[in-house]
Amino acid sequence: MSWDVSFISLHGDPLAELGGPHHGGQNVYVKELSRYLGAFGLTVDVYSRWENEQQPDQEKYSRGTRVIRIPIGPPQEIQKEELIKFLRDIADWIPSYQIQQGLKYNLVHSHYYLSGAIGLHLKNTWGIPLVHTFHSLGVIKEQALGLGDPSPNARVEIEKRLCQSADRIIATNPQERDDLVQLYHTDPEKITIIPCGVNLDLFQPLSQEESKKEIAFSTDDFLITYVGRLENRKGIDTLLEAIHLVDNPSIQLVIVGGTPTDKPFLSWAELSEEPYKKYMAMIDEYGIEKQVTFTGGKSQDQLSRYYSAADITVIPSHYEPFGMTAIEAMACGSSVIASRVGGLKSTVKENKVGALFEPRDASQLAEKIRIVFDQPSMNAEFRKNARPYVEENFSWKSVAKSVTGVYQELILKGQESD
Repeated sequence: MSWDVSFISLHGDPLAELGGPHHGGQNVYVKELSRYLGAFGLTVDVYSRWENEQQPDQEKYSRGTRVIRIPIGPPQEIQKEELIKFLRDIADWIPSYQIQQGLKYNLVHSHYYLSGAIGLHLKNTWGIPLVHTFHSLGVIKEQALGLGDPSPNARVEIEKRLCQSADRIIATNPQERDDLVQLYHTDPEKITIIPCGVNLDLFQPLSQEESKKEIAFSTDDFLITYVGRLENRKGIDTLLEAIHLVDNPSIQLVIVGGTPTDKPFLSWAELSEEPYKKYMAMIDEYGIEKQVTFTGGKSQDQLSRYYSAADITVIPSHYEPFGMTAIEAMACGSSVIASRVGGLKSTVKENKVGALFEPRDASQLAEKIRIVFDQPSMNAEFRKNARPYVEENFSWKSVAKSVTGVYQELILKGQESD
């Protein structure tokens, strides 16, 4: 097959350094999916807004794939909610660029609602099918975060238009499909469930003992690892309270996230600044300062060491559309304790690879931690099951194959109607 596909991922540059406030799962999803689609023979252009004047206008990163950077708005990282004021200019720029470069696409695949607004415009302008992946839903996020949700008022309206007008919506888990049908009145025939994947070459089990030593922990420590952005919705406050409630000094918590750094851990001076300052106040209140270490953000090729060192990886999110951290951790042989929210409910199989707890319930999380700590043989079984479970269900190759099937159906249907 030889199809040309346009990805729209305005704040999800596939080559962005991870660890910042807006660089996470979507960036990984776009990069890995496009790479595998390219390996299958498709050509994928990823349109993403520039964040630095030194970035190349376009940049190839694997067979058949490149990122094209849109020079609209300030050449710096901005809050993704601010992108809404640039949508009209971006919607004008992409077709103009396409004409200038002599590009022609068979299909557009947009990511997140802001990109979806552009996707709707391009579907109509180019007369081609639109596939959309939400990555998160405004109604659910508002329910989870309340007044803490910074999304603009127009978000849900744009999402509703996408549900009505996109040719296909890819939901990453059954809960998302149900939410789209029940809350957005989406035609279920439009929805295809395809999970996120994990790079099985990058995320591999390493020796737990050696990994603990390399990240400066004792092999005797019972290590809990958190990997993710330092946002309120990620539930780090719940995790810190749970560590306090467990009241076990042999448990160590390492929090990997924040501004990227090569240091093994952050200094007290760095921890006195936001976003760490608010967490340090809690740590001081709970008296657990000897049990918590912040490392700053780490590159993806370093994360396997942290996951492999962990006795448990905890994902305490208040809201999580899919939870790619869970499958990364399990690919490295770590068991997982996660909030019973969103995609985590189906991704983390209870009593096979770990456990679930109710979001924001620190006492229930503490109880789950105690159970795993007190039953090392059970945790060993979870760890043994983790990698095979991920290999069977979450390889990017199988994800890309399923997505290609969606593209093929829509493109061939469009050709028949012509």
